[in-house]
Amino acid sequence: MEELKSTEALDREILEDARKKAHKILKTAEETLAAQAREWEQKTQDAVSSVRKAYEAQTKKAGDEIMARFPLDKRRLRLESAEKFLKKAMDDFLRSLSREKLVSILERELTERLKVSCDEGEGGTILYSGMSPSEADALLKKLPGAWKLKEDPFVHEFPSIVINTQSMRITASVAAAAAALLKDKRAELAAALLGEGVLND
Repeated sequence: MEELKSTEALDREILEDARKKAHKILKTAEETLAAQAREWEQKTQDAVSSVRKAYEAQTKKAGDEIMARFPLDKRRLRLESAEKFLKKAMDDFLRSLSREKLVSILERELTERLKVSCDEGEGGTILYSGMSPSEADALLKKLPGAWKLKEDPFVHEFPSIVINTQSMRITASVAAAAAALLKDKRAELAAALLGEGVLND
């Protein structure tokens, strides 16, 4: 009987010891999990903070770049607008000229180009556009050499001529003459049409 009591007491001690160890293990596990949770939360907050700072820095950089480019973009837009306005003004001016004047401009341009050509009088093919056949024929008769007159498949609003010889191509057009004038006299034309302030661009 005494042995049975001793065995029961030993069993209780073993169970109590096991319970205490289990409790200690569970408590340690809970503390470890709590510490890991705090560490993970801190890491998450640090990551969010880092991302937020990077985003703010990137946003500020983009904003600074936009503000730095703004004056240049504004100037470029003014220049583009002025360019379009000048070209339209030139085109409107050309449209206001008589046919005789337009053909006369083309004839002068063609004469200038033929002066520097060593193929004057060689003959070849002439393509014309922006003119009637009779206007092109009248101009052709003023050129030395044997020429074949053809209508240019590329339609131009203003009179133009392309002379093709065996060794070179000579192009003359009212539009090219106007573009050259616009290039040479851009500042004066811009000031006259848009005011002196446009020259600051």
